Amino acid sequence: QIWKFPFAWPLPITSAVNAVDRDTMKELTAASLMDSTYTHTIEDEGSKIDINDLGSPSKTLREITTKQLVNIFQQKLDTDEEFKHDYQSVRFDELIGSIADWMTDSETTVSGGQDKRSFFSALGKDYPPNRGFRTVEELRLVPGITEEFFNILAPRITIYGMKAINPNTASKEVLKSLDAEMTDEAVTEAIARRENPEKGGPFTGEGDACLQSFKSFVIRFAPRLTKEFDQTPMICDKVINFRIKATGISGSGAQAMQRSITAVVIDLNKSAQQIKGFIDKEKKAQSGGQQTPAPKAGQASSPPPQDPLPKGPPRVVYWTEN
Repeated sequence: QIWKFPFAWPLPITSAVNAVDRDTMKELTAASLMDSTYTHTIEDEGSKIDINDLGSPSKTLREITTKQLVNIFQQKLDTDEEFKHDYQSVRFDELIGSIADWMTDSETTVSGGQDKRSFFSALGKDYPPNRGFRTVEELRLVPGITEEFFNILAPRITIYGMKAINPNTASKEVLKSLDAEMTDEAVTEAIARRENPEKGGPFTGEGDACLQSFKSFVIRFAPRLTKEFDQTPMICDKVINFRIKATGISGSGAQAMQRSITAVVIDLNKSAQQIKGFIDKEKKAQSGGQQTPAPKAGQASSPPPQDPLPKGPPRVVYWTEN
């Protein structure tokens, strides 16, 4: 995953670089006409938990996202005595329901069944907006979301998710949220494996095979995973949503100027295909799991559809400069 390696100027010289290459890199830097420095980093944005999936047309995505967000708070209660003392009486399932209420167009709340307008009345007449979140920071407006709760969720959530978790790139916190019975040991061992070919390397497989590859490994360290874990959408083969940050410094001393650009790029077609896949599975389950009739003898079967090759630059959905 070459995109994980930061790119910088001047070329970073590490202890792994031999003397000849080190001298060459110094000569290139000295000969450069650019009197500035910059760094680029690329991070996987898609494997965070997409809070907008709480309002997804897919029931599977809604339920899985709700479970993950509730797990985050439950695990915080289990591991932080001070947090437990302060918030053990909070109904975090209802809190997540309030986040879903922000997006749904129903007239009553998801959890309590009360009038939704009155529930959000303190925010003004234009709330709730009955749409997805446009920024993660907008989550602060939801009733019940304190600054402490927001700070717990913020590193784990996004609004640019890829509708699946990539176990090869997801953070420790996101992997831990996948199941209420997921252990710290299981997550630590999974991260150690994916980063070391001698321990097995990255998890592999497409669709359900990706989930099974990950599950067969972690159940050695978290043997009591719930049945709901088997519904977790996973993708092992590719990363489709990225957060790119570039920081440059021009000049030196008191005259130096620093500028940063942050952009998020996503593959909208792939995300749409993921959602369609969930909805198709749900429709199939509701219809009793009926399969498409097999082709008759002598009749050629149509090949499975292939993902179209991406064309042009990636789709930029977020851009900021400061």
